[in-house]
Amino acid sequence: MPSAEGLRQAALHQAVGSAMAAVHSTGIVKGVYRFRTHQEADAQRLDALVQVIVANAMRQRRGR
Repeated sequence: MPSAEGLRQAALHQAVGSAMAAVHSTGIVKGVYRFRTHQEADAQRLDALVQVIVANAMRQRRGR
């Protein structure tokens, strides 16, 4: 049986996760990509992730 504090923390965790998932996208346009190196693939993935995080943060800020 979960404690009241455990339930409160779980609800807070869920709220933060929902707020940060306002934009439901990986940021990578659907398609086939060919990279010469793993570093190029990682760079694209990280750039797309940063764009999604920024979009979520901006959307959250406007929602206040």
